[in-house]
Amino acid sequence: MTVDLYLSRARLRRDATVKALLPLLQSGENGANHPGHHLVWSLFADAPDRRRDFLWREMERGAFLVLSARRPVDHHALFDIDAPKPFAPVLEAGDRLQFSLRANPVVRRYDPRRGRSVKHDVVMDALRSHPGGGRAEHRLAFMRERGFAWLERQAERAGFTIRPDGMRVDGYEQHRAARKGSASVMSFSTLDFDGLLTVSDPDAFLAAIAGGFGAAKAYGCGLMLIRRA
Repeated sequence: MTVDLYLSRARLRRDATVKALLPLLQSGENGANHPGHHLVWSLFADAPDRRRDFLWREMERGAFLVLSARRPVDHHALFDIDAPKPFAPVLEAGDRLQFSLRANPVVRRYDPRRGRSVKHDVVMDALRSHPGGGRAEHRLAFMRERGFAWLERQAERAGFTIRPDGMRVDGYEQHRAARKGSASVMSFSTLDFDGLLTVSDPDAFLAAIAGGFGAAKAYGCGLMLIRRA
């Protein structure tokens, strides 16, 4: 990889001052139920026009794992942060890795009313196109089928391969999140993927991890966690 990356663990402090602020810090605005991005952005917001150069995932309430091009800086003394570790795994073609990914898988469909293509959640897209009713009983099957197909397409261009056996696709959830710097709220969904992958192109694979997978990366999606199988 051409960019140095750091992997950091950040947990909201549990002292009395931060505890008193937690209800405010972790509550969304305008019906938003996914406020974590405001907290994580605070660790990298050193300039008003700064662009996001990090990925993150909330591992449990108030505890975040962050992959970033810069070291996080806690300007507001809200977090306990472990010393960032360089992220530079040495991989070869054929290596097998255990992975975990929370992603916002989408497909694009042309919308004639807007005159452009629009992103659609892969599960809801499948349900909308399914003839007749019975959405509830088909949701689980579509979640696994369309979720796996989406990740397989990602793998083709990201230097790895996957197999459906032994892979878990679940945790389908819909979220509402306040947009950064705006009073509006966006909606998105997430799927959790866990299983084994085989590296086919180490450089492409590591570059894909650095860039993240899928949409809604600013909202805690797209960070693939890996370890040796």
